[in-house]
Amino acid sequence: MSSIRLLLLGVLLRRQPIHGYDVRRELEQMHADHWASIAYGSIYSALGKMAEEGLIEAINTDGSERQGARTEYVITERGKAEFEHLLQEYWWELKPTIDPFQIALTFMDQMPRADLLKALRHRADQLRGSVVMLRHVQPAEDTHNAARPRHLAEGMRLMIAHMETEIRWLEEVLCKVECGDLP
Repeated sequence: MSSIRLLLLGVLLRRQPIHGYDVRRELEQMHADHWASIAYGSIYSALGKMAEEGLIEAINTDGSERQGARTEYVITERGKAEFEHLLQEYWWELKPTIDPFQIALTFMDQMPRADLLKALRHRADQLRGSVVMLRHVQPAEDTHNAARPRHLAEGMRLMIAHMETEIRWLEEVLCKVECGDLP
């Protein structure tokens, strides 16, 4: 939750007051679903929890208490401190990424050879498709959206680099499995 907390607090710092729906739109424009473990449906829940913790404050833009009033959020001083703490933590501390594929890889010897080859090829194909899609999205952000900070494209480039590295690794493992060197 703390990485999502950093993401939401960061959006609030950039654009406040902001409604939960607009937070979602900001995240969609950043293509956060590709690089952050965010379920768009959980944004309101996370905002509510952060409001309970005093990190953000819920306000009504029209000042009324009527049903359906548009609630917007602003970040509090405590929220700014939490954002700064998490930002520093994530820049300076190496945190392992837990990928279920790593766990499955541990037991590759339990799969029939034909299934293993099929699964490795499928994963490589999925990654290739993701790279194509991200390359398609990235230039559009760089050239068509002057309001979007240019450094966000670097996150896309990092994702692509990770995927291309895994594709190369998968191709090597495929050769080893086909030759009988693995598992």
